[in-house]
Amino acid sequence: MLILFSILVLLISSMAMMIMRLVRPRFAFHWIIAASGTLAAWPLAIVAGLELPQIIPLSTWQPENLFPTSPTLLVDRFSWAYALALTTLVLAVMLTDVVRAAEADWKDWTSCLVLTAIGIFAVMAGNPLTLLLAWMAIDVVELLVVLSKVKKSALREWVIVAFSARTFGSLLVILAAILAAAQGQALTFSNLLVEANGVLLLAAGFRLGVLPLHIPLLQSLPLKRGLGTISRVVPVAATLILLARIAANQHISSLIPVFLGFAALAAIYSGVTWLLARDELDGRPAWFVGMASLSLAAAVQGQAMASLSWGLSGILGGGLLFLFSTRNKWLVWFPLVGMIAIIGLPFTPNWNGAQLFSGRFNLLLLPLFVAHALLLVGFTRHVLRSEPNLNGVEKWIWFIYPLGLSSLLVTLFTLGYWMSPPSQIVPIQGWFTGLASLGLAGLLVALGRRWKNTSPGWVVVLQSLLSLNWLYRIIWGIYRLISRLLGTFTKLLEGEGGVLWALLLLGLIFSLLSRLN
Repeated sequence: MLILFSILVLLISSMAMMIMRLVRPRFAFHWIIAASGTLAAWPLAIVAGLELPQIIPLSTWQPENLFPTSPTLLVDRFSWAYALALTTLVLAVMLTDVVRAAEADWKDWTSCLVLTAIGIFAVMAGNPLTLLLAWMAIDVVELLVVLSKVKKSALREWVIVAFSARTFGSLLVILAAILAAAQGQALTFSNLLVEANGVLLLAAGFRLGVLPLHIPLLQSLPLKRGLGTISRVVPVAATLILLARIAANQHISSLIPVFLGFAALAAIYSGVTWLLARDELDGRPAWFVGMASLSLAAAVQGQAMASLSWGLSGILGGGLLFLFSTRNKWLVWFPLVGMIAIIGLPFTPNWNGAQLFSGRFNLLLLPLFVAHALLLVGFTRHVLRSEPNLNGVEKWIWFIYPLGLSSLLVTLFTLGYWMSPPSQIVPIQGWFTGLASLGLAGLLVALGRRWKNTSPGWVVVLQSLLSLNWLYRIIWGIYRLISRLLGTFTKLLEGEGGVLWALLLLGLIFSLLSRLN
């Protein structure tokens, strides 16, 4: 039950900020309310993991023949890890915002707390019904928040398209429930049919932007570091938990090569985009799609802990870099240690994730391996980029800001140690996969220095091909052509000769039916 109190604390803190804004418009201490709320929620989330698993029924929907499952929360090793990651991230956002006074906005902090609370609820969903309700809430809240920040019509169109893609993913969960009902079973995480498994993987892929790769979820929006990171992480975490559930069920779909192929395509494109991004905020969407692709690839092969490890590395490791806005030679060690944590070296947090590449050789895993190296090189490049340092700030900020960064590192290494596999059961390849990724990353860095002054035209062409943007443009062109034809046809029917055209069409239909008979 403690995890519920963590959600309530975040929601109460957001409500307190809104009330204070209405009662005292000049109130200037919203940050204290937000930081206090996250500081209270964090230990509650930690203590909630001391007793696993826990099932928390929320309500009983009637009649049972219409609603065989009711909203339920499940706190186990998967949901608790993601819930703690989200709580830590929102805590780090509040603590690191002390150096971004120019960006400070109480409405952004309120949005961060509300989104995180719904995200924690989503990752703890005990069945697909609860997860679907949480997805809908996240999508609506995120849509309202992002549209309030984005003013350009072109970007607002991307936001709507991304919302539609996620909504389609939610509809696929309903399709999976229908397939399960056709077999006389209720759709639950503990009893997933093979047919439903494939549909749920497709649903997760659509929401993550991986199956198939769609550009709207890779579009960089002009959002600030804190709110921008939270708005990206919460929908991703709420979907990654489904991948872990599917992998833990061990009912693997027969379409493994198809899923791996799309995951490899998305990972390579995201890796290249992340590496060539202007800065870490510009490449932030590509980072999450790339890490989600690796998590999905692990889930497809039934590697639940590997899928969880890639998801946590993407959230906590990426969050550490995206909140690293003020830098000097001492603070740069925080993200560098975070990069080491996601390499997959033995006894590091992502060692479980490296097991993705240590099984039987599969050609489709090769591009995923290359994508991992690209993500590492891009991470290093963005870490070493020059930024303003903390000169001339108050001394207490020197304590608060590093504390926010360190909270992400502590949680990442703690969860990594908690998930680390016993060394005696790790295959021999698992001891060297991380070193191989590090070596390939070093080779890419060396090649990048050699081709630094050459034209990257071939890279742009490769990105264009892998992005499938050309395919979406063709589909969009066909859609607009059909729309224009239907519009022209409608005008004909509504005109003075509409009756004659309708009679002619009716005659052609009857003539065609008579010939078929």
